[in-house]
Amino acid sequence: MTDSNILPVDAYEMTQLPSGATVVSVTVPHTRAISYSVLLRSGSRFETDAVAGISHFVEHIVFKGTKSWPNAKAISEAIEGVGGGLNASTGREIVTYWARVPEPKFEQAVSVISSLVTEPINARDEVDKERDVILEELAMSRDDPQSRISMMSDEVTFPGHALGRDIAGTPESLNNIDRDGLAGFLDTQYVPSSVIIAVAGNRTHAEVVESVGERFGDWKVDAAPAERETSIGIASGQTVRVENWDGEQANFVLTMPGIKYEDPDRWALSLMNVILGDGMSSRLFQRIREELALAYSVYSFPVAHSDQGAFGVYSGVSPDKAQLALGAVMDELARFGKTVTADELHRAREYVRGRLLLGTEDTRGAVHWVGRQLALTGKIMTIQETLESIDAVTLEDLSRVAERILRPEDYRLAVLGPFEGDAGFESLLAGSV
Repeated sequence: MTDSNILPVDAYEMTQLPSGATVVSVTVPHTRAISYSVLLRSGSRFETDAVAGISHFVEHIVFKGTKSWPNAKAISEAIEGVGGGLNASTGREIVTYWARVPEPKFEQAVSVISSLVTEPINARDEVDKERDVILEELAMSRDDPQSRISMMSDEVTFPGHALGRDIAGTPESLNNIDRDGLAGFLDTQYVPSSVIIAVAGNRTHAEVVESVGERFGDWKVDAAPAERETSIGIASGQTVRVENWDGEQANFVLTMPGIKYEDPDRWALSLMNVILGDGMSSRLFQRIREELALAYSVYSFPVAHSDQGAFGVYSGVSPDKAQLALGAVMDELARFGKTVTADELHRAREYVRGRLLLGTEDTRGAVHWVGRQLALTGKIMTIQETLESIDAVTLEDLSRVAERILRPEDYRLAVLGPFEGDAGFESLLAGSV
């Protein structure tokens, strides 16, 4: 890995600690920042309906104090007090804790972030208080139309499955969670074999392993991870859900079955997404907003999980233009495979290449790139390999993937706005078949 043409993020090194946790590092000599992330193969897919939201609850509660950092103020001051930043996130399949600090403060970041995972206090008096905070967070998201339409779309895309539930849970499920439940979840989910530690900055791999090994080397050596909920695909057939919302704007999300994280067609789907609806030069933006003036916001997006995925289009529109905008969106989807051009493919390649290079330029981007791949797939595809895969996509690939994904008979539609009943959206969707 001494080739000068190799990007720093591709020159990663990995070590498995005696506990079973994996350390991956990217040495970036010419930076004063260092990023440290602990990723766990956990999240809302690992929960039952009765305790939905417990992963997110745990993420909140560990910040209330650890054995080394006894309260929330001590945790935040340890990182923010040196000019750094820290945070956490809970997803469907990954929970992440991270900090970015000046390089001389790396050991402090390791101590703080590691302790959230390896030695949380889980104080009983903090559980009820934090439950109230999360309930307020839920109420706030349900009062926000963009958050609400996103939740509705998940529900109609993955009905009756953990992927269709709100990551934060429900008031009913949160009230089922107590201190003992949180402790049990930590025991089964926060285990070494589920942990990836990712570091990027001006430290050698040997130095990183030495620092991290002090925290994770002999942690819960014999523990085994819990199983994830059984996979399901998106059911066939159309589904429409319209929810009345008294507001000045309507929102809709049109989804359909997509592909899993490692599907060979993911590169073609990424480029198709760019051409269709990623950015102001995309087809959807140019057609729906610039030409027809039907919406202020419109974009497409792919969603990929380890075993399945979805593809969708969001738009925020005036209620009286919602059906026109949806019809125009479906028209663009219908014509894509037969009309995509070599020039569009070239511009999409340049867009994806540029975003990829810029997104992994700093230490936060580097740890996200190596850490997320390792957590989801158990391996890392280099930037160079990814660029080669993007360059290999042909017009025929785009047309084939469009035929595979953009299938009107399996459209799922969520609509939020001042509408009664289905407001004609069902018949509009049915007419697209």
